[in-house]
Amino acid sequence: MNGKISNPWQVRLAEEITVRGKRCILVKNGALEFLFNADNALDVVWARYKGVNVSFLSKNGLNDGKRDFFGNFEGGFLYTCGTDNVSSCVKGRPVHGSMHYKAAEKVCTYEENGDVFVCGEVRDAALFGKNIAVKRRFCVSENSLTVSDTVKNEGFTDGEYVLLYHFNYGYPFLDEGLEMTVPAKKSEPLTKIAKKRAAEMYKITAPADGGEEDVYYHYMEKGEIRLYSAKLGIGAEMTYDTADFPVTLEWKSMISGDYALGIEPSFTRFDDFRMRKIASGNEDEHKITIKFLG
Repeated sequence: MNGKISNPWQVRLAEEITVRGKRCILVKNGALEFLFNADNALDVVWARYKGVNVSFLSKNGLNDGKRDFFGNFEGGFLYTCGTDNVSSCVKGRPVHGSMHYKAAEKVCTYEENGDVFVCGEVRDAALFGKNIAVKRRFCVSENSLTVSDTVKNEGFTDGEYVLLYHFNYGYPFLDEGLEMTVPAKKSEPLTKIAKKRAAEMYKITAPADGGEEDVYYHYMEKGEIRLYSAKLGIGAEMTYDTADFPVTLEWKSMISGDYALGIEPSFTRFDDFRMRKIASGNEDEHKITIKFLG
């Protein structure tokens, strides 16, 4: 108990709201604010820290998902790719997979020891086919977000799945001079333009009109990536298990109007696409934490 607080909403809340027809959950705790989209896999639409927007939201905004990928992609702070595809690796499947387009079920929120939890379940299933359940739990503390996903094969035969966690940073957190600390033991440019600009893979520049995105594969010494804005005095530190996510992609778009930085722990490369086997009845756990600094 805290005699200084009349109503818990003074310091934290988890409130169901509707945004552009989508079921959402607005969570505030301390200096953090997140908007979770229950109609899109409980992915995170935006992240704000100390009132500053940290996330990238594309010009598409929240939408019905009925256009092609480039007309649908909202960005958001977290866009979960899977469980059947990442990028455009498998023809005939949605780019970045179908998980983001599935509504979460069994959505609930609760508070415990000063933290706010948002939970739900997303299912990838088919008649006479797979039955993969992703049980999601997000923990929002006063200065961190922890994503904990439990993937269970609820089918009666062995299956497979793939995941890539597409975290997207945007203005004003993303701006010229943003410092990136990436302890990579090896890095590989994905595209021709990225090869030409590889010497500046960690440099955030001013936006340029037109041009192309850069994409890199990073193989990490440890799963710990730090972003820091000296201009704003805030930062974000992502931590995860590199045994679980053996490759991390960096998506850097210094394009006017599409100014974004994606940090993407992944099971797989795009050009050597591999899904992960999961036996009937088995569960796998995956966890990523973002601690906000300053």
